[in-house]
Amino acid sequence: LLEESDEEVFEINDFTNATDWERFSAKIEEIIGVWHLNSYAKITPLCVITDEMKNGTWETRTAEICFTDVPFTLTFYKLKERETEHDDLYQEENEDGVQFPSYFDDMMNPNTDFPSRAHCLARWYGLRSFLVLSPSSGNESILSESKCNLLQSSTSVALNNSSCDIPFFIQILEGWRRVFSGHATAGGIHTNFDMVHLKHCPQQYRNISGLIHVFKSKIGLPSLPMDKCWVSTRFTYVLSNWGERGKWPAKELQPQNVAMNFKTLSSTSLDEPIVELQVAAMWPYITGDLITDNDVHTDFNPLASQNWAIRLRYSDDLPCLLTSYLYECLKIADRMETLSDLLSFESTSAPEQDLSQALGKITDPTSSIMFPIVSSRLASGISKVVSDPQGMLRRSAHSLSQIGAGSVNNKMPETTLNAIRDFLFKRVQYEVATHSTYELYHQLKAAPLGSFTHHFATCAMVVNLCHGGIHGIAHLWHIVVTELRMMLDQGKLIPGIGKENPDLRVCLLHQKLQMLNCCVNHKILREEKRKAASKGKVDDLATHENFEKNAANYPPAHDNAISDTEHFKISDSEDEFYECDSDVEKLEEEQQLLQRDEFMGFSPEGRLKQCGSLTLINSSALLYIPITQDHAPLTEDQLEEQANVFSKLGDTKEGSKVRARMQSASLMSDMQSFKAANPGCCLEDFVRWYSPRDFADGELSQRMKIPGNLWNTTWKNADPVPAYRQKRLFDDTKEAEKVLHFLANLKPGEVIQVILPVCVHEVIRILRSSAEEMSDCLPDLHLLCNQIESKAVQVFRSWNMYGSVANQFQPWSTEIRTKIEDILRQISFTDNLIQRAQSLKHKFSDLGTDSEINSFVKAMMEQPEINVNEGAHGAIGKIVTQYFTQQSASKVNPVDTEINHDELPKSQLPDPTAREFIIRALAPYPSSFSRQMPHRLYSVLMRNEFRLACAISTDPTFF
Repeated sequence: LLEESDEEVFEINDFTNATDWERFSAKIEEIIGVWHLNSYAKITPLCVITDEMKNGTWETRTAEICFTDVPFTLTFYKLKERETEHDDLYQEENEDGVQFPSYFDDMMNPNTDFPSRAHCLARWYGLRSFLVLSPSSGNESILSESKCNLLQSSTSVALNNSSCDIPFFIQILEGWRRVFSGHATAGGIHTNFDMVHLKHCPQQYRNISGLIHVFKSKIGLPSLPMDKCWVSTRFTYVLSNWGERGKWPAKELQPQNVAMNFKTLSSTSLDEPIVELQVAAMWPYITGDLITDNDVHTDFNPLASQNWAIRLRYSDDLPCLLTSYLYECLKIADRMETLSDLLSFESTSAPEQDLSQALGKITDPTSSIMFPIVSSRLASGISKVVSDPQGMLRRSAHSLSQIGAGSVNNKMPETTLNAIRDFLFKRVQYEVATHSTYELYHQLKAAPLGSFTHHFATCAMVVNLCHGGIHGIAHLWHIVVTELRMMLDQGKLIPGIGKENPDLRVCLLHQKLQMLNCCVNHKILREEKRKAASKGKVDDLATHENFEKNAANYPPAHDNAISDTEHFKISDSEDEFYECDSDVEKLEEEQQLLQRDEFMGFSPEGRLKQCGSLTLINSSALLYIPITQDHAPLTEDQLEEQANVFSKLGDTKEGSKVRARMQSASLMSDMQSFKAANPGCCLEDFVRWYSPRDFADGELSQRMKIPGNLWNTTWKNADPVPAYRQKRLFDDTKEAEKVLHFLANLKPGEVIQVILPVCVHEVIRILRSSAEEMSDCLPDLHLLCNQIESKAVQVFRSWNMYGSVANQFQPWSTEIRTKIEDILRQISFTDNLIQRAQSLKHKFSDLGTDSEINSFVKAMMEQPEINVNEGAHGAIGKIVTQYFTQQSASKVNPVDTEINHDELPKSQLPDPTAREFIIRALAPYPSSFSRQMPHRLYSVLMRNEFRLACAISTDPTFF
């Protein structure tokens, strides 16, 4: 008994602990306090700023909150206010000393009707600020009425405790239905926001008469005069068929022209970028007694309305050719198949056939590894165009698949192969413009416009899109490598590349082609020198005539032979050498000098020109600049490989000696040439010419006097040998084979990686050109192009596509691929904007002058909706009405058209796709003794939707 009594003593319920309901309400109060929503703030009346709801900016704040471990999201929506100086127009207290909440003015103000871009609650109730409590994403919807009532009671307590007069909504039912239940309390006034959502509209509510009857019943005043009800109406009409006059592209795209145009990329869309044009006819703020709208008759004639607004709905996935080129390249850029894998069927199916038939094999239907000639991006990625019977691609897919199809086995014809060869190697005139040192292609590490690499990139994009994807690229690259081999064997330069050394500011492929041209050029010079020597021209000037003609290409000093040498600058007196009257006088003078210098037992050889007035230190003989060998040009991957070799030698004494010997090959060659051209010279003479800063005050510098230094050692070991009899520093034959080996071992996917910067550069160039043409319509296009360029430069400028050893490419990292995809998305967005503007400009080309058309297009592209002056009778309205008339005529039965062929089609609009009504009234509620309260009813009637959103205010003072 004692134990039982003790247990009863300690069983005490502590009712001071907060419940889940109390914690939930307290959390809402805390958030309202943090957001400063619990004070009466002055809000500018909408009568001051009439376009605030249409063109304003909305601000949002969110917070996570839980109720019994169920997560919710609380969101605050507010229309950003503009600064105004009309302080006297702020809402004042009424005669009873009660200040009505700001949402009263929002509900009753016609300036809040039908905003073009706002939250659905702002459209239905005209609110400029409100709170929404909704289930977090992935959680169950609020389907129970008891749960809804519990949440409403909690929020009501929180609003009262925090003195918050902002309407509070709770999202109920399924999310897609957008149904909310809300309330607001302020100044002793309570407003309920209720909603009805049905799939079909009841018959009695299909017109304004039935809706006004519902509204009067809701506020309990069936006898309310019609002139006390204010109605705003909006009917929406949809134009989806532009007809032959307004379709875009204006000219039907010919697949044959796209697939055979290798020089430029086609910049157009394959489908209509503007899906719909929506016309809204409005009748704002009319009293109910002036409207007749019932089952028998209606006064709402859209052609008679003076208030029109139009908006556009665009294609979500517009297929643009310019973007498709890049997306197709990106899709195969990480493919690992080699040329032998993709072209292996040639050796088994027809090894005896000529190489020119290789590209035709990609259309062989008997091959099990072949892809369709229409790329998957073009054929299936643009599903909307394919499924549209009126679209171009449905009619053109067969034509695209027949590009290059011959009469035998559906093979690509020889004409297509010849067109590719002629474009790259024969018929095209390469015109590489002179560029400054800070061109975009340098920043992108691309290739000069008009160069062979640039043309190859455009050709590769076309082949990839229209001629078999990666198999087409494999055949194209096989043809290119084969032609390069033939040109090397024949001693022909690659057109559009030039003879300069590899430019490290361009892409690796262009560097390799420049290296190949350097090899061919050296081969040509060597053959010419050999031919000249065979004809008996043994004197230096005559034997090295080609070297004299290209003297500017032979640097007087080779500073990169050793890292610490300085650049040599020829004195001004050397210009006297070029002022000879003729070549004969030059030859006679040189012969006299040669005879005078024959005192060292051998004749001087390999002289280029006199080095000013300098003489040898040990004699009075003039000092001559020798003909030296060019340094071996290196591409970017070779430089990296060389740097890796040097770094592996380490900092040891032996490694430093080996590194110095490797770097002194060029120095040895120059010393030998100098000794051959200046018999009797010494190291001081060579230093005066090669590194003048190391010879001052008549003696060598301190570093040159160090015993056993590299310069002394090399000078002692150097024999007087002219450049043309030395071992070549630049073995053009070996280097050319390296380049061809590198190119032949590239995989088609790696080829795309190498030319991707060139492809992006070409697309940016086309976008820039379009931006110039559309600058009056889309002034922000330049900013978009600048953003694309900036991101592309960041990616490609430091993009190392090769490994530490040449011919070993690194796989793409996820980060690099993500950045490139981001660039492509921006390019796609910009391309879509251009196509939309061009389509809209074409459709309204009869609007007036160019400035009027550009102004209209600019407004349509920048704003979600624009007003049309004079409605159907204005310039814009007339064009739109004509399109609607053509759309209606296209739906008429041809038999009926033949019967009534004498009757002209009348201007008409189809049935509205949506009818919206807003009914307002000021009436006492809930009794006749209550104060005048604002009430509002919004209704929308669509084909498969009917919605009522009602806001009823209650005055409980005398109830």
